Amino acid sequence: MQGLSVVICTRNRVQDLTRCVHSMTNQTMSKDYNIEVIIVDDGEIPEAVLDEYEALLNKKGYSFVYYSKTDHGLWLSRIKAVELASMDTILFLDDDVEIPAHYFSTLLQTYLDYPDCVGVGGVAIGMRNSFFGTIRCLMSFQQSLSSGKLSLSGQAGSMYNWHKARKTFRTEFQHGCNMSFKKEAIKDLEPVPWLKSYSVGEDIYMSRMALKTGKLYINPDLKLLHHESSASRDNLEDVAYTRVVNHVHLLKDKKSGPLGYLALLWTTFYLILREKPKKNLPAINGYKKGLKQIFSKELA
Repeated sequence: MQGLSVVICTRNRVQDLTRCVHSMTNQTMSKDYNIEVIIVDDGEIPEAVLDEYEALLNKKGYSFVYYSKTDHGLWLSRIKAVELASMDTILFLDDDVEIPAHYFSTLLQTYLDYPDCVGVGGVAIGMRNSFFGTIRCLMSFQQSLSSGKLSLSGQAGSMYNWHKARKTFRTEFQHGCNMSFKKEAIKDLEPVPWLKSYSVGEDIYMSRMALKTGKLYINPDLKLLHHESSASRDNLEDVAYTRVVNHVHLLKDKKSGPLGYLALLWTTFYLILREKPKKNLPAINGYKKGLKQIFSKELA
C-alpha cells in the first residue's frame, strides 16, 4: 500500500518512547495519506501505555501495530518490522528522538523529488564535529573527506558534518536513528550471525543492501532531536568490542582488502588512546579484545 510505515525498535525505554510518539502526533501531514506506526519491542511496555499510544495515534488517523519479540537484538527487530510493514516506504526512528512537525511531509516530498532513490535519511541535531574534531577523525580514519562516504576503515564519522549541508546529497550510508527506505529495497533482510544485540553497524549494512537497487540521499531539512538515552544499552565493553569486530565484518563484506584492515587497526588504536583508563576501562578492554580479532583467521 502507498504510504509510510514508521518503525520504532525499542527496549525498556518507555519515557523516551512516549516522547517520540507524542512528537509524531504533531505532524502536518494530510490525513488522506496512509501512515502506520509499528513498535517492535525487546522489553516490556505496560498495557496502559500501549492503550495511550493507540488512542493518540488513532486520533491522528494513524494505525498502530505493536509486536513483542522473544528473540532479542536490533537487527532481528529490523527484520520483523519489514515483515510487519504494510506501506511501501519504511521510516526507522530511534525511540529516543523527537521529530519536528514537518518531518513526514518533508520526507515524502524528498522521495517525489528524487524518483531514483530507494532511501532517504536525515540529520541529528547536535551531532557535529568542531574543526579540530574533524581533523582528528580524518587522521584516525573515522571520517571521509566526502560527507556521503564511509571512511577507509568503514566508519560512519562523516555524518558529523551533515549539519553543514545546504541541499540534499547522495550517500552510501544512513544513520540508524533517522533512516528510511523503500520496502522493496530491503524486503529480503535475513538474520546475520555477527549482528547481535545492539547490532553496531546494522544501518551501514542495511544501506549497503538497499544500494543494490537504487540511490540513497540525505536531506539536511530532515532534522530531528536525538536525546541518545543511555537506558537499556549494552555494557560498554560489549559495545566497544562489537564496534571493532562488526566493522571487520563490514570490511570483509565490502571486500576492501588489506588497506581497510590496516586503517581499522589504526582507528582502534586511536579509540583506545582517547579513553580515560580510570573512567572507561570497560570500553578500553572491549577495544583491546576487538583489536585481537582484526587479523584473526576467523575474520580477516
